[in-house]
Amino acid sequence: MKETDAIDEYILQHIDEESDYLKALYRDTHVKLLRPRMASGHLQGRMLKMFVQMIRPRQVLEIGLTVATPHFAWPKGWKRGPCCTHLR
Repeated sequence: MKETDAIDEYILQHIDEESDYLKALYRDTHVKLLRPRMASGHLQGRMLKMFVQMIRPRQVLEIGLTVATPHFAWPKGWKRGPCCTHLR
């Protein structure tokens, strides 16, 4: 096991559990897409939520095609209506 794997495992043990909806979305992405490289997992989503809560951005620019977690994590970190722009 690499050191980064141990850190990821520690973090996953100490954050809240992934919702059933996001689990199903992540699984479906990997089942239905040939190369699901842009699918972010639970750890990345929670990290993004934490950054959004800390920084409180007014705008977010998403570049690329994101399939899973990130765009679901953003609204959970925002208190007021932010602007989200997606470029694909």
